[in-house]
Amino acid sequence: MARVLGIDYGGKRTGVALGETQSRLATPLKLLENLSDAALVVEIGRLAKMEGVELIVCGIPLNMDGSAGPQSRKVEAFIGQLAEATGIAVARVDERLTSHEAESRLAGHFTRRQKRRRIDGVAAAGILQEYLNHLG
Repeated sequence: MARVLGIDYGGKRTGVALGETQSRLATPLKLLENLSDAALVVEIGRLAKMEGVELIVCGIPLNMDGSAGPQSRKVEAFIGQLAEATGIAVARVDERLTSHEAESRLAGHFTRRQKRRRIDGVAAAGILQEYLNHLG
């Protein structure tokens, strides 16, 4: 049973989720706000170590036609920093529409402000769940 961390990287907020390959269940873990990429790498590394994570899964925001845009390249650069600093392999998952799906899941249950604080964690769990669902 391997523990896996899911990341929904964002400029202001980054959602983090935790899952296991045996149960194939992902749950939101933490919201990291207003951190530089360097500080984000340190915090995710700390969380990964604390949780005994063997793999990190990061969402890649592709355009609707599947092409990589400026944000995709920024996420790829972040993934490079994260993999180098932690020594943990980072898998990539197409994250198109995960934030929209997360918002739909939260609709009707929370105020706008409450949703904003939860959406990135739910999106990270969605990214990780997508990865776990496709394990052999």
